[in-house]
Amino acid sequence: MEKDYINILVFGHTTFGIRPLRVKKETFRIAAYLLIFLQISITFFFCDYVQVRKKTFQLNQLRQESKIQKSHIQLFSTKIKELENKLSGLKDINYRIRIIANLERGRETLPFIGMGGSSPSTTRGKSVPPGKSGEEPRIEKLKREEPQEIALTNKADATLYPDALPAEASPEPQ
Repeated sequence: MEKDYINILVFGHTTFGIRPLRVKKETFRIAAYLLIFLQISITFFFCDYVQVRKKTFQLNQLRQESKIQKSHIQLFSTKIKELENKLSGLKDINYRIRIIANLERGRETLPFIGMGGSSPSTTRGKSVPPGKSGEEPRIEKLKREEPQEIALTNKADATLYPDALPAEASPEPQ
């Protein structure tokens, strides 16, 4: 039976002397296993705690980056809206300039195929002075879904086409 116990002698500096402590080997093994398990558990929880702290630090960094990116996106979206507004204004101005310069036909123009009168090819080279035509040019408003534009047309037989030069700019045949 002595093999089943471990004797531990405790020396003290008091007058009580030496105290014997007797522990079973099985109890000593259980205590050693519990101590090892406790040490492993503490190590695991400490490592887990360190990982959680790292993740919270990274999470805070990502939140800050997200806020910065959201502010950049909002800034860019407002700039894009401003550019879209400017672009639509420029398109409107471009359309007006084209109408004034007679570079494109309005949507309401009717085709002249099969109608009587002189052909556009014969009227291109001829210039008609405003006094001889009998009527002054009049202003017509073109109907359009966008803002209404004003175009000058001549009521005489001479019709201006987008590719034709105005009567003042065309050379007169002699």
